[in-house]
Amino acid sequence: MFVAEVNGRPGDGYVAVRVTGDVDTGTRAELTDALERALAVGAPSVLVDLTGVAFFAAAGVHCVERAVGALEARGGAAHVVCPRPGAAWRVVSLLGLQRQWLVHQDLETAVAGCMAGQ
Repeated sequence: MFVAEVNGRPGDGYVAVRVTGDVDTGTRAELTDALERALAVGAPSVLVDLTGVAFFAAAGVHCVERAVGALEARGGAAHVVCPRPGAAWRVVSLLGLQRQWLVHQDLETAVAGCMAGQ
């Protein structure tokens, strides 16, 4: 079962999107909606937690890439939690996205990055 949950923490400088389940063409619209809601809050950082992702298809990569680009265009930062081993890490590392995105192995490090304004 796919879930994309948005938790607003704009007072702390970030909004979190927790994603669980399979991310593919069937769940792309829900993920896009969650990421757009997070961006609409206007916080300087968005934390995208992919820890609970069981399958991460190209559709999911595209959604996250668009959100990262939109946030960077307005001077913000996206922090992506993508632990290894894991389904999301496998795809992110194969595509070399850890060199383009701010990828963290755990939630605590990502939260610290968000709160530090990185």
